[in-house]
Amino acid sequence: MALPRSHFAPCFAACLALTAISACGADAAQSAAPTTPAPLRLDERTNHTTVSATVGTSVVVTLHSTYWSDLTSRTPDVLAAAGASRVTSAHTCAPGRGCGTVELALRAVRPGSADITARRTSCGEARRCVGDEGRYSVTVKIRG
Repeated sequence: MALPRSHFAPCFAACLALTAISACGADAAQSAAPTTPAPLRLDERTNHTTVSATVGTSVVVTLHSTYWSDLTSRTPDVLAAAGASRVTSAHTCAPGRGCGTVELALRAVRPGSADITARRTSCGEARRCVGDEGRYSVTVKIRG
């Protein structure tokens, strides 16, 4: 049975309104989705500094010498390692230079303050580190 012509306009208007409402709701849901903070990348340039991050931020420390050791977060309940540190050798330089990197990935898990540290005794071929050269330290202030 066909509907009289007078019923088509209200049905069409109702369908159009439902479609518009559904589309608006989809846009609102998409725009309300939380965004993941960009990773915080640290290296020798951030040594002896304080940086800021938010909970959920990925923190990646890359030190450009394989002589660095004990790269760690001193406060793992605030800034937790996502695994063990990784050493990658580079075979493009003279022996004795410590060519390569030491890298550690971490995640900010709760508000607070955390220290990332590392140490080394050699600062080049047959050269012992002097003073702060052998210490890496960054404080990360994490807010909720």
